[in-house]
Amino acid sequence: MNTYDPNYVPKKSFAIVGQKVIILNPRNQILLLQRSEKSGLGDKWSLPGGALEHNEEPFGAIKREIDEETQLVVKEIKPFHVKSYLNDDGDFVVIIGYVCQTDSEAVQLNWEHDDYKWLSKQEALKLNLTPDGKTFIESFNN
Repeated sequence: MNTYDPNYVPKKSFAIVGQKVIILNPRNQILLLQRSEKSGLGDKWSLPGGALEHNEEPFGAIKREIDEETQLVVKEIKPFHVKSYLNDDGDFVVIIGYVCQTDSEAVQLNWEHDDYKWLSKQEALKLNLTPDGKTFIESFNN
């Protein structure tokens, strides 16, 4: 039974909010990026994305990340999955997953990544993926 507590004061909850995006090319393949040693989790493969910056709107943030990491022009960005967990530092993390399309396969990588591949979902799942990348690829139904 729930009872009313007039002295109850809710605690503030804080989360790190990140985003990942599945970018599909005209052949319905997923863009995978290989992380560089400089960006952490070096040599692992993942999806484009990153953390929201202070006072940033989520759709603006994922567009910024796509531009910074790939320079691809995309269309129809739609959220499709959300994941939350405690990271190794004890921080509460929320990751929003998106999907979108591009007409181009000409990726321009920034310093965060060393390589890229366009792969089917099944091929992508055979790579050495980051945990977040794996979660979103597994949950994606195309």
